[in-house]
Amino acid sequence: MRQFFRLCKRALAHAWEHDVFGIAKAAAYSGIITLFPAMLVLAAILATSRQHELLISLVTRALWRILPSGTAAAAISYFTSNEDRPIPLLVMTSVATLWTASGMMVSLMEGFRQAYSIPKTWGAVHERLIAIYLVLLAFLPMTFATGLVAFGTQTERWVVARAPGEFHFYILVAAAGGRWFISALTSVAVLVIIYHYAVPRTQPWHSVVPGAALATVLWFAATLTFGFYLQHVSEYSLVYGSVGVAITLMIWMYLVSLIVLFGAEFNALIFPRAVLEMRQQSAE
Repeated sequence: MRQFFRLCKRALAHAWEHDVFGIAKAAAYSGIITLFPAMLVLAAILATSRQHELLISLVTRALWRILPSGTAAAAISYFTSNEDRPIPLLVMTSVATLWTASGMMVSLMEGFRQAYSIPKTWGAVHERLIAIYLVLLAFLPMTFATGLVAFGTQTERWVVARAPGEFHFYILVAAAGGRWFISALTSVAVLVIIYHYAVPRTQPWHSVVPGAALATVLWFAATLTFGFYLQHVSEYSLVYGSVGVAITLMIWMYLVSLIVLFGAEFNALIFPRAVLEMRQQSAE
């Protein structure tokens, strides 16, 4: 445990040296202009499904878990709206969302290179294509997790309806724990994919798991803490007015970006690039 805290302290020092605060600002800006268009497109896609009510219910529950308290309602309004959305608008919005999301990924990739002290070897076009690829690839574990949660919710209802009343509490607790476990596992999987592919010369999978797991724990803790702060301490609506939700979501994305970059710094201390390159050269 002492060694772990020592590594965290060194990772913080390296993060300061590599200007992760400036990089996180750029990532948070791209993230906030990605979030709401992405919600619009996702809501339109879910509305075409035969089980759209169930899917929208699952997505709104996930948003309540992921987003800080006090900000989820603004995002959920996209899924409860009955307004028609023209297909050309959705196509343009999808393209713009993919572009801005890849911009956030490009910013994070810059921070990862700083963590491993790697010079910029990819051109702008190559880097952007990899960023788009990572955005699309990150949807796979999230889609898989959504399917598991949907199946699990239906199973939970079936079991509760047929189980004796004294077991209902334990079933609900087990189901809630399962959903949190799937959420954490999905977060780790997405971060592992990003850490693995986001720098030149992809890293071994096992070398990026520690930072992904640490970033997931910090992400959940930061979201809960920030949500408590918004609910009980801060009066952001009085300070920022009608744009208060957007400002608070940007702050939250800034915190998340810092945590993701910190996870890369942590990985870089455990498996530094120099060691990996020496191993590759010795193997050759």
